[in-house]
Amino acid sequence: MQHTKQVAARLLPAFRQVFGMTQAIQRCPQQIRGLASESKPSEPSVLRPITSKRRIAPSAGEISTLNWPLPQAVRAVNPFPETIQAWMMDFETNEPVDILDVQRSVFAAPIRSDLVHRVVTYERNMKRQGTHNSRTRSEVRGSTRKVQPQKGLGMARHGTRRAPQFVGGARAHGPVPRSHETQIQRKVWLMALRSVLSAKYAQDQLVIVDNMEIDSHKTGELSRMLLVNGWSPLASTERSPSVMLMPFMDEAVPSELRNLEIASRNIPGVSIMNPSDAEVYEILRHQFLILDRKALDLLEGILKPM
Repeated sequence: MQHTKQVAARLLPAFRQVFGMTQAIQRCPQQIRGLASESKPSEPSVLRPITSKRRIAPSAGEISTLNWPLPQAVRAVNPFPETIQAWMMDFETNEPVDILDVQRSVFAAPIRSDLVHRVVTYERNMKRQGTHNSRTRSEVRGSTRKVQPQKGLGMARHGTRRAPQFVGGARAHGPVPRSHETQIQRKVWLMALRSVLSAKYAQDQLVIVDNMEIDSHKTGELSRMLLVNGWSPLASTERSPSVMLMPFMDEAVPSELRNLEIASRNIPGVSIMNPSDAEVYEILRHQFLILDRKALDLLEGILKPM
């Protein structure tokens, strides 16, 4: 009995403190209880009655004295702007015309060399014809007669001359016509294309022009223009230019780009590709990538993350 009194004497101050807090909350004015509901009518009040049995979360247990709401998720804020600046040049003179704002997520994305390797392998496998073939035992010329007796000669046993060990015979486990096509995720291909465009932008090998209309269809004039603009090596180096022209084409070859298409036919290393058919391997294979304004908008619309 004496021990019970001692324990009660020790716990009495704690009981008084908790009881005092409970009474203070119960005596709290109605105006203080409705602060949260006045600021946000759609959300419940921060302070709730003691008798409320609502749960905060499945693991929170019963509501105690103060029913504080769960903390909101913190969203990271990117300190960098969404766009970066790039020059728009004149196609014939390579002089600056304007400054453009291009998407950072497309032209300044992380360069993933591993994804670029996967996509390049995928695209090159798609271009393989797969027409390789070799003749089997049923296709080679020769008789199926047994070439020698089974026993008595002291040599290995042989059947037909069509066997792979004989000259002129079949080939064992040879290639057959098949497709080398592989599968790849679309998001992987998009990220690889962003990586290649970002690498071209970082290495100052991405050229944005207003348009690619030229007046002449002469190959010599286009070759001279590429040399003057710095997109083609000097003739003394005996190297061919490496330029990928990517104008916007809503059809096969528009009339305004007909001269460009004719002039670039006979220049080794100069290619023309529709931006809607852009390939990672073809962009990576050329040194310079030249886009017009419409092609830039099309690529940004395709490659900008949602």
